[in-house]
Amino acid sequence: MREVRLSPAGEYDNAPRPYAHITVRPLASAMGAELLDIDLANLTDAAFAEVQDALWRHKMIFARGQQLDHAAHEAFALRWGPFAPDAYTHGVPGHANVQPLIKEADHRSKGLFGSGWHTDSPFLPEPPGMTILRAVEVPPWGGDTVWANTALAYRMLSPAMQAMLRPLKVRMSAMNNAFTQKQADGKELSFASDAAREAAFAGNAHPLVRSHPVTGELSLYLDEVYAIGIDGMTTAESRPLLDFLCQHITQHHFTCRLRWDVGMVAMWDNRSALHLAANDYDGFRREMYRTTMAGERPV
Repeated sequence: MREVRLSPAGEYDNAPRPYAHITVRPLASAMGAELLDIDLANLTDAAFAEVQDALWRHKMIFARGQQLDHAAHEAFALRWGPFAPDAYTHGVPGHANVQPLIKEADHRSKGLFGSGWHTDSPFLPEPPGMTILRAVEVPPWGGDTVWANTALAYRMLSPAMQAMLRPLKVRMSAMNNAFTQKQADGKELSFASDAAREAAFAGNAHPLVRSHPVTGELSLYLDEVYAIGIDGMTTAESRPLLDFLCQHITQHHFTCRLRWDVGMVAMWDNRSALHLAANDYDGFRREMYRTTMAGERPV
């Protein structure tokens, strides 16, 4: 029989709230929203609280025309809480928690760091809660980022599938990511230290269905880059289930796509969204900077 994919027509809930201090314009029906006429470096506490609420609601939010240097980026990030550890890089000089993501115009690769569907560093015992990414130089076309709403994807599963998944734990590891990167680029995946590499390869088991610490919303917690198995299952048993769920999460009904501009800052909730960086801009330079904020052990 031909597979039938259902549109989540009755489950879309990405309408903006009537905030008092900020204006929000949804990007897509499934998720994502733009913050209009806003200066992220000079938010009042009341406005910042609404920005936080908008992130939990829309899963990804972004603002154009921000004039942030490394120090201002770091200062804004710290309003969200402490930084998460970064297994891969050391940050820029003087700002250890501001991570450069730069692809030079002459770099050619079949693969790119972040080019598979993933949530940031889920192999950590306490994965990052949210990520902030700012654009300094972007290609004239290409280099988009796409997100998928894992909470909406969970709601669109049958009650029987939801009940089966809730007790399960998914094993997250950087092992497959390192292998895939070497196959694509011919280079070893860079880690901040040998200890970080060992810890990333050992990974951690987290609930396959996790609860958001602020909203209580349930979402699927797995991806195609880091999920290597399900505790208590053989590979033959777990692989088809993980593949099905990754395909389910990333169908276009659950996604939004962002075309970057210089000065744009995007934020996303790693607890309830996957993302993917398109590797489609060979010949052009792309310069971005990222901060990841500490999260909690998923439950």
